[in-house]
Amino acid sequence: MPAYLLWPLSIILAVFLFSLAVFIHEFGHFVAARLLGMRADVFSIGFGPALWKRVIRGTEWRVSAVPFGGYVSLPQLDPEAMKGIQGDHGAALPPAPPWKRIIVAFAGPFGNLVLAFCCAAAICWFAPDGATGASTTIGIVAPGSAADEAGLRPGDRILAVNGNAVRSWSDFVVESYLGGGTNATVTVSVDRSGQTLDLPARLDTRADPNEEIYVIGGLTPGPVYLGVGEVLPGSPAEAAGLRPGDVILTVDGKPLAADPTLLTERPDPAAPVALAVLPADAPKGSEPRVITLVPALLPPLVGEDAASAVPRIGVVIHPFVEGHLQWMAERGIFAQLRADAMSVFRILEALTLPKAEGEAGRAASGLGGPIMIFGIFVQVIQNGLWVSLGFLRLICVNLALLNLLPLPVLDGGHILFSLYAIVRRKEASARFIGVLTNVFVVLLLLLFAVLIYRDSMRLILPFLQG
Repeated sequence: MPAYLLWPLSIILAVFLFSLAVFIHEFGHFVAARLLGMRADVFSIGFGPALWKRVIRGTEWRVSAVPFGGYVSLPQLDPEAMKGIQGDHGAALPPAPPWKRIIVAFAGPFGNLVLAFCCAAAICWFAPDGATGASTTIGIVAPGSAADEAGLRPGDRILAVNGNAVRSWSDFVVESYLGGGTNATVTVSVDRSGQTLDLPARLDTRADPNEEIYVIGGLTPGPVYLGVGEVLPGSPAEAAGLRPGDVILTVDGKPLAADPTLLTERPDPAAPVALAVLPADAPKGSEPRVITLVPALLPPLVGEDAASAVPRIGVVIHPFVEGHLQWMAERGIFAQLRADAMSVFRILEALTLPKAEGEAGRAASGLGGPIMIFGIFVQVIQNGLWVSLGFLRLICVNLALLNLLPLPVLDGGHILFSLYAIVRRKEASARFIGVLTNVFVVLLLLLFAVLIYRDSMRLILPFLQG
């Protein structure tokens, strides 16, 4: 694909997939309402003025100007206070029975869970080996860093932070961030050769210079591979077809990762050397190719004395770290869905039942809005189909669970009011529901405004500072 098409196509696909997550949610409400004999006046993808609309079988279908969201206008379900947002439904209709309202309200999140299940099944059954997986094993510890001071070592497998279990490197970063601000101390539990150690570590490094998000400095996740960072012109390596990004697994049959000096401190620098190489663009699980190179005298490097030059193959070794994406940690269908759900529950727990001082504030400051989510989606799409499906699955699980919170405006609020009607055998006051809904509409709009402003500043500040 031409480079100039990569970003435009990524944006178009991100819009499509984000809209799909919203569409399937609202379509769940729509189908349930129609099957139960309820009226659906408007089906809108997005909010605000309609860019396109058409009436089909009594329902006005819209594509609106603000694509981050959507709704189905159901006059027998929506509180009166929602008329200002969704438009006048016309003649008043008697409310549907509470059990019908519960089914219709739940059908939206259920639609998201169905789409999430389909994404998880596709990843489980069809994604290539190596597309999923997570590691909490430490690959590199920088000398003199906070991680080094804490006693963390390469090969340690991180089990928990402050007693909160972690299953991926992303979990570790989140728990470290929730544990405290700069120079705060968190307890990192690690498995070292079968022995569990609890090590106090200092949070000293910002993960992002524009965010108050601190991590334990000096840690690089494993596994770490050594490979070709640069190929010198006219070298034996260039002639053999080695390219930057190629991973060198072994040197003369010995693992390079175990001894990075195998290429630089050889007893006979002029002797042929056999390399097992995994090309940079090779699919995971591919067999390495074995090549034999004869070192040659090359022009001296910068700062090198020509008289002391020794034969070499002509590569500069560079460490490569395997990517760790939160939403690609698990392979099993229900393991994927469980991991997504647990990530939502952990943030909700931090916001409502914080385990450490200041945890709720840190969780709130780390939240992202639609602009950040969309921006991540655009970048994720460039990493391929399976990573994109994993992120779409994560978004769907988030939409399903957050919409089931028992708050007015959300689906969980409709379910709560309907359960009240069933238990008390009478409807809650329409005026009370209307006032409460209006209050939460204002709060929700303010939250969106804050998140959009913060997301915008996250995008703008790097340009202003650069």
